[in-house]
Amino acid sequence: MAPSDLIVRRNRPDKPGGFSSRLGFAFALVAASTAILSGLIMFLVWNYQFNAYVRSNLESIAQTMADSASRAYETYGGWEFSAYAVIPQAGARSDINVQILDSRGTVVYDEAVLRQHMQQQGSMTGENPLATPLPSVGQPKGRIVSAPVVVAGLQRVGTVRVWAYGTGGLMSAHDISMRTSSMIALGLSACLAILIATLAGITWSRRLVRPINCITEAAASLRDGETSARTGLVGTDEISQLGETFDTMADSIEADRKLERQLTSDVAHELKTPLMGIQATAEAIEDGIFPADRAHLSIISHETQRLARLTNAILELSRLEAGSQPFQMKRIPADQPARAALDVHGQLIEGAGLHLLSEFDTGIYIYGDADRLQQAIGNFLSNAARYTPEGGTIMLRGEYDRKTRRYTISITDTGIGIKPEDLEKLFIRFWRADEARDRESGGAGVGLPIAKEIIDRHKGQIDVTSEVGKGTSISLILPTVK
Repeated sequence: MAPSDLIVRRNRPDKPGGFSSRLGFAFALVAASTAILSGLIMFLVWNYQFNAYVRSNLESIAQTMADSASRAYETYGGWEFSAYAVIPQAGARSDINVQILDSRGTVVYDEAVLRQHMQQQGSMTGENPLATPLPSVGQPKGRIVSAPVVVAGLQRVGTVRVWAYGTGGLMSAHDISMRTSSMIALGLSACLAILIATLAGITWSRRLVRPINCITEAAASLRDGETSARTGLVGTDEISQLGETFDTMADSIEADRKLERQLTSDVAHELKTPLMGIQATAEAIEDGIFPADRAHLSIISHETQRLARLTNAILELSRLEAGSQPFQMKRIPADQPARAALDVHGQLIEGAGLHLLSEFDTGIYIYGDADRLQQAIGNFLSNAARYTPEGGTIMLRGEYDRKTRRYTISITDTGIGIKPEDLEKLFIRFWRADEARDRESGGAGVGLPIAKEIIDRHKGQIDVTSEVGKGTSISLILPTVK
């Protein structure tokens, strides 16, 4: 596997108290809180509805008993023992009791007493067990359900009251048992939900932490100098996008380090040529091969000046890239830097046998450093003149686009042109396309990178179009101000 294909894929166990464990615990806590809250709400709602249901049943029983008691009262002409005998026993279950009170509030019928008497006597004949008031029998506790006993549609002759013996107030023992079973089932469901949520939380947290660990390990590898380390994460979720961003950053870091190594090599190579010329000439003079005359000393002087220019250019480019080079930014006419560059380079261009044309839109302003912009435009003019054959034409134009509110300074020549595959390399330090752009005619190879940094500092952009054998057009697009 190539170094650039290295992808971090190590699985680390989650440390106690690590993110995965805490996330799993958080899932369990949220599940438990949800289950408890849901259970409490369900219990309150269920209890209210169930009590309403039980009360409705007891009210139905009370009304039925009241209707039966009314008919018995009318049939037997009062609260007679024979009337009690025809009243159905609604409280056949031992956990419900029914009483009938006369109009004075005296208990004249108690189903519990009646059942007890029937169990003892085995029949409804004999002495009326309810012949006397029953102050100590069947006294209800808590809430009761009652219904009036009405005869002839108007006269109230008594009251039927019904209650349950169980601890649930209006609920019977059967109802309480049902409620208890439901609550147990609800509790078991809550516990099961918590367990499932905990397991799901641990599982998902581990899946979530795995790519984070991958990014962490890739970052550690990158910190340790392993520039080929990548996460290899791909996807649309936030963590995958973070991994892709990290890989892009790692690619940029690796490219920068390669560029640094290339720059070191290029600088050493560029410095080597004049230094070797100086050294060779000096040694030849020292050994008596060359005389120490003006001609040979001028060679040393020429190479020294060339070395100084190269050093200054590299230093200036480094300062521009680092942002430490101060710019005197102010509102200036957009055509001012181009006209100044034209004044400086015009005579040299025309002296090289080239035709120089210019045309500018005026009254437009930009925010920038006039001297720096003049330097950038001058570099492009000098470059155009260097690679345009004698008799060719260079056109310098300034145009304002009202739609985009940008001012474009274009330098168009009829020179040798640039190959399409070389256009993207145009602003790389020390790059030259071919032998037609050698060091004797091409300078140090940092003029265009310096110009690009200047335009970038002005928040502008550079567009380059070229055709081999026909020429090149470079457009400097700058934002304008009022």
